[in-house]
Amino acid sequence: MKFLLDFGPIILFFIVYKYYGLYAAIYAMIASTFVQIMYSRVSTGKFVTSQVLTFALLVVFGGISIILRDPAFVMWKVSVLYVIFAAVLIGSNFVGSKTLLERMMGKELQLPRTTWVNLTWFWSLGFIIIAGINAFFVNIALSARSEFLNGGVQIDPKIDLANFDCSQSPIESLCIAAQSSEEAWVNFKLFGTLGLTLVLIVITVLMLSKHIKEKQTDS
Repeated sequence: MKFLLDFGPIILFFIVYKYYGLYAAIYAMIASTFVQIMYSRVSTGKFVTSQVLTFALLVVFGGISIILRDPAFVMWKVSVLYVIFAAVLIGSNFVGSKTLLERMMGKELQLPRTTWVNLTWFWSLGFIIIAGINAFFVNIALSARSEFLNGGVQIDPKIDLANFDCSQSPIESLCIAAQSSEEAWVNFKLFGTLGLTLVLIVITVLMLSKHIKEKQTDS
């Protein structure tokens, strides 16, 4: 259930994109993220900061993309979000007596200060890597889109590539390349971020296994 709550909006974005295009997918993701926030509020009695931040950035960047019919803003939102997450985590190493991760999980796990600091740096690096890989896919997608739109044929720059029939374009190869690169970014947004997050979780569990075994031995 928690998996669907955390990744539901991204999964819905992926599905809607495949059938209805990018801008419809943005609407769907904004709506589902709002539902996600309200569900957390009702079930836990409080708002989850990361969800609220994600929603705010999605409304701003996604809204600009919809208004201007320019996918660049919503694409870069992913990198901006993960960089913010990393910056907040890193900052928590230097502000207060506890890191953010310790404040979040300290009741369930009793770990040395150095372990919490190492975990914080590890997750910060992971978030930065995800932001960097997203930037790689975004640059490729936007470059291919620009090459297609500036390919010497008059094309509406506000088109939704996912809904465009490349066979009707005299520069079909550029159109297909633009569509494929945008789709590659959408695939990374779901499978890449999900897969890399799972890798971070697995490595974290391995890092904590020593302390968990020591605690069980002491008890």
